[in-house]
Amino acid sequence: MSTDVDILEAALEQFALTGLRRTSTDDIARRAGINRATLYRRFGSREHLVHAAYLHEAVKVLAEIEAAAGPIPSPGSPEAEGFDPAEWIVAFFSASVRCLRTHPVLDQMLKVDEHHVLAAMTCNAGDTLALAAKTSAVHIRALRAHLASPPPDDDVPALAATFARLAQSLVLTPDGPPRLGTPQALRRFAERVVVPMILGRP
Repeated sequence: MSTDVDILEAALEQFALTGLRRTSTDDIARRAGINRATLYRRFGSREHLVHAAYLHEAVKVLAEIEAAAGPIPSPGSPEAEGFDPAEWIVAFFSASVRCLRTHPVLDQMLKVDEHHVLAAMTCNAGDTLALAAKTSAVHIRALRAHLASPPPDDDVPALAATFARLAQSLVLTPDGPPRLGTPQALRRFAERVVVPMILGRP
């Protein structure tokens, strides 16, 4: 019996194979090993399924980026000794750009159905951006807790949303400025722009 995750993975595989526009619910049901009635019972309309599949993949990508950056220790814990919030931000930002620019499913989907994928990543990406911003807000507060004099946290929601939109823009327009094609360029940009923005200090 296919789980919801199995179905969402099958949908993403089918999107990468035939594109969003040309993928039918029958295609997805067949790949998932279920019938169309079961698909509709689990997810409702095709639009709801597409939405759920994108959010599912976004959660996976965020987990991959977090794993690359490593955990943020609690202040005062043994793990916090020597922890550098600025260095964590550099690692997280660099992993975000690298992961999103080289994501195999996204890359393949763009090749077969660029127009619809770009629409899903821009004008239809509100929930994905909200998820990224919510995750970033948690990280920002955890990082600032390590500062001797943390700034007020009333700016955190706006900062988190700005970070999410910055990452989105850098992925969608990789050939525009700032040029971040090398690890060194990613690090310089993170140190000079992202770290001061997140930690609230020059």
